[in-house]
Amino acid sequence: MQRLVPKRLSLFPILSFCILLFAGCSVPLGPGYLIQKQALELRFVPSPEPHLVVRCTYELINSGSQPLQSIRIVAPAAESFHRSATTAEWNGQQIAVQTITAASAADRGDIIELKWNDLWTSKQKRSLVLDYELSTGSHLASFLAVSPDTFFADPGSWNPELLPPKGPFSVGGTPPKKWTLSVRVPNGFLVHASGVLGKKPSRSSDEIVYSYVQRPGGFAPFAAGGKYVEKEIRSDGERILFWTLQPLDPSAAQNAAAAISSRVHYYETEYGKGGRDDRTIRLLECMIPTQAFGCGALPETVFVHQAWIARGLKDKKFYDDANFELAYTWFGGVSRVRFDEYPLPMDGVAPYAGWEAQAMEEAGDARATRIHWLLSDFDKHAANCKEKIILPLPAGSHDCSYSAAWSKSGLFLFALEDRIGRARFHEALKYMIQARRGRDFSLEDLIASLESESRQPQGQFVREWLKNPGIPDTFRARYSTAVAPAENSSKESQQ
Repeated sequence: MQRLVPKRLSLFPILSFCILLFAGCSVPLGPGYLIQKQALELRFVPSPEPHLVVRCTYELINSGSQPLQSIRIVAPAAESFHRSATTAEWNGQQIAVQTITAASAADRGDIIELKWNDLWTSKQKRSLVLDYELSTGSHLASFLAVSPDTFFADPGSWNPELLPPKGPFSVGGTPPKKWTLSVRVPNGFLVHASGVLGKKPSRSSDEIVYSYVQRPGGFAPFAAGGKYVEKEIRSDGERILFWTLQPLDPSAAQNAAAAISSRVHYYETEYGKGGRDDRTIRLLECMIPTQAFGCGALPETVFVHQAWIARGLKDKKFYDDANFELAYTWFGGVSRVRFDEYPLPMDGVAPYAGWEAQAMEEAGDARATRIHWLLSDFDKHAANCKEKIILPLPAGSHDCSYSAAWSKSGLFLFALEDRIGRARFHEALKYMIQARRGRDFSLEDLIASLESESRQPQGQFVREWLKNPGIPDTFRARYSTAVAPAENSSKESQQ
């Protein structure tokens, strides 16, 4: 089937012309640099106060048309992730670190600037080392948590991003085609991280170092680990690993693995390959250091609350949670929403996938029940809010419209399913995340994929939903029959 080109790629012919125009020119057009090599290390320190130590090492070359005397970096937000002890070395010499912009609710992180005394002239090579410490926090849907026995660091929570210099035609900050993430932990810890495990882990008297090769198109860098006991179960062609702080009851693990593998198989069938070729899903026991947030999911990884493990993985609530977190390993792991742009309605895709999977399993009127609950939830929040409930909703929006906009996002996705049919809608979602694998997806990507699958323009329908502060009457009429409220419908348990 012929695919439409996403809008964000519509400038490709123009860019191609520009590249051809300047291909023969050996003189750079503006300031810039290349990252020739980079290596990032994440070290878990369990005591006296558990935290993570980050060390980033770069080999750089000035590839631009003019000397440089500074570099700007997006660093983890100091306020959100308690970043401290930030230091930098430039060519072996200590240099000052200055915060230019502290992250707001809508910024990916703090912008820091490193300055050096000598001019970095064209074609000169330089080394940069950046160090800092982090502890538990959350920002823009990225989480980081440490306890004495476990840790996890979501993509976007811990790693820096080098920015290009200021000025027209500037370039810089793009990672090399291959680089290494090393995770240093106490002996006895298991680790899961992005990339492919490289050489055999190295051990010392008290530490072990795992090294993972990272490449473009892979998952954004993340890591998780702990003093876990591993239980492996193969079920329905899937490899399920339970990482818990104490051994699991074998029968409980077997039953849980059968249910999880069935749902994993469903998501793979509907939305394509979720992880790497080994088809492994990890369920990690999560130590929640605060009550401010839960643990969520990482690519190929679902965090399990200690309460469910203590109860033998028998609660229906455990399976409900696992289902929705598995959905996030596709629509948040394979590709993810840019939370510093317009997170809604696109952050509703993972919950939609979870609701739809649940409805298919329960059959009957489960789908209509969920839609009725979303309509009721929207009406409840919209009734007490003077703000207009319109989408897309920008990052950092925490006024009264957010809860209603969240429910509206789910309804919008069900409406799209109604419009083009379930099979085509799921195929559109599958193409969207697989085409954007390892990168972000946006509303524009969804619309382009929908138009490709349906072979019809969708702009007017999308605008009707997003710019209307309410819910279209035609949709309400379709679901006007009263249905009992959905069970376990708290948004907090489904994100």
